[in-house]
Amino acid sequence: MKYILAIAMGFLLSATSPTLAGGGGAEWEKLSKEAKELYRTGKYDSGVVVAKKALELAEKNTRPNHPDVVTSLSVLAFIYDAQGKYAKAEPLYKRVLEIYEKAL
Repeated sequence: MKYILAIAMGFLLSATSPTLAGGGGAEWEKLSKEAKELYRTGKYDSGVVVAKKALELAEKNTRPNHPDVVTSLSVLAFIYDAQGKYAKAEPLYKRVLEIYEKAL
């Protein structure tokens, strides 16, 4: 349950605040939006590919605890969860939770 809360917070953050200065950039925003749409429409295999690219960009262009990284981790975790790939989703959920625990 606490993983779901952490991920929900990641989605909330990405939905309510503009990308912070020094964020993942325009390409990250495009990929992130696409990954969320693929998740929403159930196109999980394509969503994983796009979400991984978004995560790579966020990690490359920001600090490890940046909201763009949290958003990317959240999207990828949700897609894995929807596919029933819980072993792949869990470490992502844990990482998001660790980021929130440090931030709060």
